Amino acid sequence: MHKDIVYYSRSENSEGKKELLKDHLIKTAELSRHFAEFFGEGQAGKLCGLFHDSGKAASLFQNVLEGREKNVMHEAAGAFLTRNLPAIIPEAIYAHHQGLFWDIKDELIKSFREKDSYDSNSGRRFSVSGEEQYSETAAFIKDNLNIPKGMPFIIQEPYSHYDGLPQMLHRRMLLSCLVDADYTASASHETPEVLDDIDGAALDPAYILNNLTEYRNAVISRSSAAPELNRLRNEVYDACLEAAASPPGLFRLSAPTGCGKTLALLAFAAKHAAAHNKRRIIIVLPFLSIIEQNAAIYREICGNVLEAHSMNDSSEETRILSERWSAPVIVTTSVKFFESLFKDKPSRLRFIHNISDSVIVFDEAQTIPHELVGTTLEATRMLCEMFRSTVLFSTATQPDFKMRSDIAAHFKEIIPNAKELFAGAARVNVRWKIDQPTDFREIADAMAEKPNACCVVNRKDHAHELFDLLSDRLGEGCFHISTDMCKAHRSDVLGEASYRLDNELPCFLVSTSCIEAGVDIDFAYMYRALAPLDSVIQCAGRCNRNGRYNGEMTVFVPDSEKLYPSESYREAAVILKLIASRHEVDINDTAHIQEYYRELYRKFSRDKKALVKAIREHDFAETAKQYRFIPSQGANVLVPYEGCIGLYEELVNEALSDGISQSWIKRAVPITVSSYRRDKLDELCEKCYVRIRGRKEYCDDWYILHDRSLYNKFTGLHFTDESSLTYLI
Repeated sequence: MHKDIVYYSRSENSEGKKELLKDHLIKTAELSRHFAEFFGEGQAGKLCGLFHDSGKAASLFQNVLEGREKNVMHEAAGAFLTRNLPAIIPEAIYAHHQGLFWDIKDELIKSFREKDSYDSNSGRRFSVSGEEQYSETAAFIKDNLNIPKGMPFIIQEPYSHYDGLPQMLHRRMLLSCLVDADYTASASHETPEVLDDIDGAALDPAYILNNLTEYRNAVISRSSAAPELNRLRNEVYDACLEAAASPPGLFRLSAPTGCGKTLALLAFAAKHAAAHNKRRIIIVLPFLSIIEQNAAIYREICGNVLEAHSMNDSSEETRILSERWSAPVIVTTSVKFFESLFKDKPSRLRFIHNISDSVIVFDEAQTIPHELVGTTLEATRMLCEMFRSTVLFSTATQPDFKMRSDIAAHFKEIIPNAKELFAGAARVNVRWKIDQPTDFREIADAMAEKPNACCVVNRKDHAHELFDLLSDRLGEGCFHISTDMCKAHRSDVLGEASYRLDNELPCFLVSTSCIEAGVDIDFAYMYRALAPLDSVIQCAGRCNRNGRYNGEMTVFVPDSEKLYPSESYREAAVILKLIASRHEVDINDTAHIQEYYRELYRKFSRDKKALVKAIREHDFAETAKQYRFIPSQGANVLVPYEGCIGLYEELVNEALSDGISQSWIKRAVPITVSSYRRDKLDELCEKCYVRIRGRKEYCDDWYILHDRSLYNKFTGLHFTDESSLTYLI
């Protein structure tokens, strides 16, 4: 009887065709099975797909398709029908539209026992409710679908000090398979060709390794670095190639700045992928400000590279790839990668199943916030143990995670003789001037006596003050860098500074910490406001980078009431000052680095309480809220940088007449600044709008700065009272 009932999954497509519910369930099930097979749970994925839209086999939902009903929830029916399977399956089905909840039993029982009942989480009416309706829906499923027999295999969830973390990540992964399958199957009703290449282009490690060798040989032939430094770079590169043959798992590369980690990390990833048949390489960088530079290198070597971040190329093809991460090589940010592992909403989880069975490289591992270290390291351990990935952490500062009792991750060291490597890479003499505060005038006087010098400070207002002092003394050859400047502006300044350094012209740069990672620039003299040890070490990497000078760095405490951008940053800097009061700190001595992290992890012995509590209580929404690399997100401001004024005027005219679009955003990236001053943005800037179905709707994250006087040609976006800002970079 039920084979004769016709149920549809969605309304007509552009050709006027409806999709049969049976066809959609079978298509989704096969896709979900395929995605979950990469971590061994193909049958569980298939069952999720077969049952996920069971609630559409009901007259109430069919009325929704005809426009006669609304606010109807169809997810609970499939969850109830799979209630006797492992809980992860009904929970994924229940979550595939509204998000993850841990305990859904009461809702499922209510939908079965109470006719015309409502879901407590969403307030929507159940499409299937009451025993009679459930019997009809179950009969349709039984008559129309081939349901696998037996209990599906579910991978074992490892123990974690953060109780609930493995179970929550497991549910996110299976939900990701279902959501991607559902979205892809739905899209195929309108565009069938989306099914032609669901895994994306295949990774070709041999091609990458061959191109990498040629690229690296060209770099070596052009290098002006000292022979000893080139020897160390070769040692790191060879060690990565050798380690790549090891079994999959957790690895760590501890190597000083300037040792060629960018290419060495790719060498490990490509050779390991070849040895163990991994399906993609994912490279995770700490800051959006450096991603384009590194991505350009990787693209030249690898060819097909996806930049997956908030400012990526927004073509239609790339948008789909970014939603699914179905590319052979992906470059993304720490924020995008890690925060996605802790989200609760389906659309934010769609791509994470494609992380499984991959080689994942994290550059600058020390940038993980102290209050998130435990959950982050435990989650990456689970990517290896549960989801067949290999993870490599790279760092120049050797954070000793073993000192955290809440971390069970154990790393295979790629450089077993790190102590000798760090000692051999010493290129900078550090002078600690931290007993008494130092006035910025004194720093400016000292810098002015040098042929070239850079000073890195902790706050933007400090950078403004020192830059003004230097400019008054020297005039030409003085530069400023911070994230108040747009990308194009920073690139132009760094290009001019590098030119002057290469040609032995006077060059003096004042910067916030945005220069510390991924910027290839080489000063003879460096000054660093007291900061956490990892920042001091990173800063030293911009001094005598290529072994051409007798590098010298002075660490000092500014004479200022406000010294640090955040409380955790202050506490880490104070720990370094405490160690320096015991003995002079050698930034190339691994024993001193370990001493710092021992003290640091005494202070930050466990992740922040609110996050730990949310995980322990299996609260998906609160976990997503608490796990944030950056506490608040800035708004994007289109700025009138004089070096790109033609582009600015073109984009302003287009935004005012037509609103902004994905292609507009792509072109706007070089002249965009992120600002946290919502009060000033609303007062002094114009909010952009997008056209949605013919209507104008304002968006909260894009503004246009019309007043050109507010964008300084030296220091960038600067509101009149912005000296009170405490942001780091």
